[in-house]
Amino acid sequence: MRKWIRLYVAGFLALTGTDLASTLWAASKGNGQEFNATVSDGDGLLAVERLLAVNGGLLLFSVGMLWWALQRRDRIDPAYLAHPARAVFNYFYLNPLADKRIPISAFHYIAFAPAILMFKMVVSLNNSLIAAGIPDLITPLAVFVDKIFANDMATYWTIIIVLFHPLWWASLQLVARGLRQEKERSA
Repeated sequence: MRKWIRLYVAGFLALTGTDLASTLWAASKGNGQEFNATVSDGDGLLAVERLLAVNGGLLLFSVGMLWWALQRRDRIDPAYLAHPARAVFNYFYLNPLADKRIPISAFHYIAFAPAILMFKMVVSLNNSLIAAGIPDLITPLAVFVDKIFANDMATYWTIIIVLFHPLWWASLQLVARGLRQEKERSA
């Protein structure tokens, strides 16, 4: 269990570094702006200390929940492991720590960690495309959504939801496969 947490932390830190470096690279080239209103300075530039604070908070939360979920992985409902797609939108619960939610929430929080890493990879790749002057994937979507909402925060969260769910689905598939294999080996 500690090995998986260490790997997650190392991946998170490395990918946060690539996100930061690729964002600064794009900004230094004058090719783009920061769409995340939480870490933007208001002029479309990156507020580095906010990015680091937000990522530090996300890391602490996600590591804590990953540790909690890994300790309860034997309580995950086998139906979700057999059909992980059923768990994609089944995250509307107030208390993931409640006993009756553990059969799904433990699965969700184990899958949350690789989904975050995949998301950071997509963002870093996108930032690098912007920096290199190559048409990227997210900017056209962000511009389209911004025309609808005309609100930076609404645009940002819409983009997060649109990008995160396919990665979330993939992560649930990978985690389910890994947990099924773990059960087969221990049987």
